Amino acid sequence: MEKRRIGSSKVAVNMYEEMILDGNSSVKKPQSQQAFPEKPLSKARELHIARRDMSRYKESRRIAESETFKAESELSSAKKTVKDLASMIEESNFKAKERIKDVESLKKKGKLDVEASVFRCVESYQCVEVMEELEMVKHELSELKLAMASVMADKERAVKEFEDSSKKLLSNGKHIEELRKEIEVANEEHVLVELAKMEASKEAADIEAQKEKEVGELSCRMAGTKKKMEDMINEIDQTGELEQRLTVTLSDINVLQDELKQVKDQPPSLESTNKVLQAAKNELASIREEGFRYMSSMDVIRNELKHVIEETKKLKKTEEKTDLRVKSLNSKLLRAKSKLEAATAAEEKANSIVANLSLSLEQLRLEAEASTKEKALIAEEAAAIAEEIRKTESKIDSTEEKLQAAVGELEAVKSAETSALEKLRSLIETTMQSRASASDRNSTITISKFEYEYLTGRAVGAEEIADKKVAAAQAWIEALKASEREILIKTKMAQSDLKEMRVEEEEEEYRTQRSLSAKKMIEKELRNWQLVEQNKQSSFNRRSMKSNGNSTPLGKSKFRRSLSPAIRVSGLTPFSIKKKKKGMPNLAKLFTGKKVDKDA
Repeated sequence: MEKRRIGSSKVAVNMYEEMILDGNSSVKKPQSQQAFPEKPLSKARELHIARRDMSRYKESRRIAESETFKAESELSSAKKTVKDLASMIEESNFKAKERIKDVESLKKKGKLDVEASVFRCVESYQCVEVMEELEMVKHELSELKLAMASVMADKERAVKEFEDSSKKLLSNGKHIEELRKEIEVANEEHVLVELAKMEASKEAADIEAQKEKEVGELSCRMAGTKKKMEDMINEIDQTGELEQRLTVTLSDINVLQDELKQVKDQPPSLESTNKVLQAAKNELASIREEGFRYMSSMDVIRNELKHVIEETKKLKKTEEKTDLRVKSLNSKLLRAKSKLEAATAAEEKANSIVANLSLSLEQLRLEAEASTKEKALIAEEAAAIAEEIRKTESKIDSTEEKLQAAVGELEAVKSAETSALEKLRSLIETTMQSRASASDRNSTITISKFEYEYLTGRAVGAEEIADKKVAAAQAWIEALKASEREILIKTKMAQSDLKEMRVEEEEEEYRTQRSLSAKKMIEKELRNWQLVEQNKQSSFNRRSMKSNGNSTPLGKSKFRRSLSPAIRVSGLTPFSIKKKKKGMPNLAKLFTGKKVDKDA
């Protein structure tokens, strides 16, 4: 169990370190990928704290089990000593009854000799031994009471630790509920990520459609512009022919003016001269009208040419703007793709975190069920131990009552023995006096064979019994000393274990406080970073909205300007017209080349 606990705590620590590393590396990632690691960090940390609390609960439960085992062993030893004491008391009572019977038999038989004093000494020695044994029994009973008091204190401490562990288990259950709620929040965020992914794909499709639409419109406008340029080139060719014809007519006018001067210089006839002059005037008027017509057509052509040049410039500008817009759309598309990739990566990460959290929740749930079962078993064991303690206490009370009764009986026996000894003393004195008077007459004293055998046998048996009792008392004293040493060693070990547990609890409290402070600092930094990123994103969105809002009216105004005719007309010479004529095909080639590139 302990290896499994250590392995689970190592897994939680590794997960926590991976989360921290992911959080540190995500500072360089986009915003959509950074908005997610905060909650997995807190989830992993809370999971680690819950597992650590479960391990501490298991450790305290193991200590409580060891304490209960020690208490049971001490109870069994106390029961054993109570049984031994009861048997010893019964033996002493039996021996006292035998002594009383022997004294009464001696009284009845009237065998009062000098050897009766030896019997009295043996009996008094045995009574002293019985009293010493009773004192030892009382001492052992007091020690047993102290041991029972220590066992009860250990039991109270174990019950207190059990209550603390149950409270920790309830707090772990609350942590599990919080983790479940966070998993539900993570699932909702997963749904939001899916919606954002769908919106991003939809926006990318709209951008592609808009791009294709703008490219089609631009190609149509380029085809119309190309057609207009071809018409303008044809008109320019026609104006060249008209200029040639105009130069021919101007040369004819000059020739006619020279002829007119020559006619004026000659002395012609009046009628012929008038006719010629009238014809020349009519021809000159027609030529002038045709020249004015040509000049007006040239002015119109120049205006149209200027308008076409302005249109080409505007088209070029619109083409540059469309190129810029296409580039911005491409950049937006790339950003949307990067956001989509970040969202998918965050989604995969969230899925893995959710799977890990679900597994850890399942494991915690199983551990909580096992802990509840073990709690019920511990409660049953505690109730059984309390019942056994009550039984042992009742037994100890009954043994104490028996001991008191035995002490009373021994006191009565002792008083009876003292009275019998007084009687024996008086009888011995009378017998001694009678035997002394008899010894004055005879040098020997005659006793019966029964008295001699009885006195010799009793002395040997008394010596053997005394040796056995001394050896038993010494063994009992050694056993008591060994048990006292064991109890002292156990108390020292329990005190050292308590000190270690207190030190570990203080270290755990310090670690939890430090982890909570680190968690608060990390959450504060992440919140600050998210606020900064949100401010940046909002400022970027405002800028993009402003740029989009300003770009559309410019396009409309430029389109209106392109539709309006040119007002100012600058004087263009034929040489400038020829230069424009040479430049137009190059512009057409340039536009066609751009169109080909865009199509490619």
